[in-house]
Amino acid sequence: MSKTEFEGRRIIITGGASGIGEAVATVLAAGGSRVHLFDINSQRVEACASRLGDGVVPHVCDVTREEACQAVFDEVRAEGPVDGLVCCAGMPDIPTPAEKVALDKWNGVIESHLNGTLIPCRIVGAAMLADGGGAIVNIASVLSFNAGPVLAYGAAKSAIVNLTSSLGTQWASRGVRVNAVAPGWTDTPFLRPKERDGRRDLKPIIDATPLKRILAPSEIAEVVAFLLSPRASAIVGSTVVCDGGVIAAAGWPPYGGVPGQAED
Repeated sequence: MSKTEFEGRRIIITGGASGIGEAVATVLAAGGSRVHLFDINSQRVEACASRLGDGVVPHVCDVTREEACQAVFDEVRAEGPVDGLVCCAGMPDIPTPAEKVALDKWNGVIESHLNGTLIPCRIVGAAMLADGGGAIVNIASVLSFNAGPVLAYGAAKSAIVNLTSSLGTQWASRGVRVNAVAPGWTDTPFLRPKERDGRRDLKPIIDATPLKRILAPSEIAEVVAFLLSPRASAIVGSTVVCDGGVIAAAGWPPYGGVPGQAED
């Protein structure tokens, strides 16, 4: 990516104060973009913007609340048209047997990921249609395609793939491209705290990944930046899988495991 590829562009990142969102902000700011971070955590978003420099602007925003999201977006749009949106916001889910899933927990995860994607897409997308175009990238997951024990998270991420295709189809002819990225196991705050306190052994994850490592947030961010750029001008309504080969290797376990699987 050119250091000036995003020069003069205004891009919003929801859930932008940590993990993949922060990595995307880092890449876009380095490319010359004016980045607006939307995050519910005031301390975290202020600290992130401070780390990344003058071109990154923090906003405290709960993207599951439509009126609040609209009000913050109106402040951003007052500067000029918004060229890009990246939807990263969402809360973690806890592996739970289906018969024990509590409805309030389910609703919270679904709302944070699915409503937290639809609402900013609808608000920013409507403005892009009025202003002449733009690009949107939503964050899905490998669990959009391979079911796992985090039921609400997987259901929400599957729905984001479908939503992305629908929005991409509806808006492409009017100048707004909508796509998604489906990351695999990535080194974010969703993952690492559990490893540190002993709740998760990363060996099974690494064994299931042909690349044989956890992904860096910057690797996901580079794919997001590509989809936002004119270089991806023909990509519409698609979900790009960026998982180190997890989905490709799903059929290998019955035949002895993923090639290169570590020995005990």
